[in-house]
Amino acid sequence: MLSAELQFGGFDGARWGNLLSLFSPAETVGEDLLLVVDEQDVVLGALLRGAGRYPALLGQTLPPSLPTLCAQLGVRRALVLRDGAMEELAERMGAAIDTTDDYVTQLLTTLRVARELVSEDRILVWPDPLGAIPLPSPGAVRRVLDLILPDERAAVIALWTPPEPGASARTRRLWTAFVCRRREGAIDLIAGPEMLESWVGPLGGDWRRDYRVLCDAVERRVAPVHVGIFGEATTIARLLQEGSAGAWAQQVAVRNVVISPMPGPVVAALGADAIRGVGRASARTLGGIDFAKLLMPLALKARTRLTSNRAVGEILGFDPLAVLAAILRRKTPEEDTPPDD
Repeated sequence: MLSAELQFGGFDGARWGNLLSLFSPAETVGEDLLLVVDEQDVVLGALLRGAGRYPALLGQTLPPSLPTLCAQLGVRRALVLRDGAMEELAERMGAAIDTTDDYVTQLLTTLRVARELVSEDRILVWPDPLGAIPLPSPGAVRRVLDLILPDERAAVIALWTPPEPGASARTRRLWTAFVCRRREGAIDLIAGPEMLESWVGPLGGDWRRDYRVLCDAVERRVAPVHVGIFGEATTIARLLQEGSAGAWAQQVAVRNVVISPMPGPVVAALGADAIRGVGRASARTLGGIDFAKLLMPLALKARTRLTSNRAVGEILGFDPLAVLAAILRRKTPEEDTPPDD
């Protein structure tokens, strides 16, 4: 997935932090709790991140409900390790991982081993960021990457600062940006906003015009752009956290978000998202009649005729945006998954 000759650059500290913040769960009040327990659930060690050791729990029996314990202690997250769990994790990973495997295979193998220990109650996590979401196969991840970013193509994300009252549009600047290129099956270039700005020079401040300039610059300096996502940082952050049906399709329709170019899988995903949004609204306003269940088969049939591209969710077996939204809101995917549309 990542080339051994990966080129990385063009970020200052602030805008690299901005990029990471898009995929960081919204902070809530409280610390993170780490517990080590024996086979009888007696607490052997307790640590609050940022506060140090927590001796009040030592020798006590672990309550049956981690959410209840976290609520009582005012803790936002909890990780419980049974004595010897980390050694067991290392041993299983050593037996399962082949050093000749690519990064994707090794990462998925690590996640599967960790999930085994969670299912065996050797490791307890609350909230569980993955929950019951199935882990895709390495082949499925590669097929998704082939759809999203084929070889010798680039992807661009550029987000602008929101407008300030009374300020000129020309004062707006790139909040963060990300350019990557895939070559010979691996990402070999990741460039940030500083590098992008060096390619294009001063921007006008109107992102609905500037995005075309950015795309042209990437085409000249990197590779043809396969997909680009552009908009205000606050809009994209809200969409990533919402995960509500129809939200992405609506924002693209009113041009609060621009996706350009828009490859076939993105078109398919936005179409399905729009239909889910219509269905959810109809179920609320028309006495439970859900038009999405009537429209979705027709939409899928039409898409089959128009394009052979498959949506990312079909290949992975779950909707990655819905899972990401659940994680960013600090809910488990089971809690956040809406009823069937």
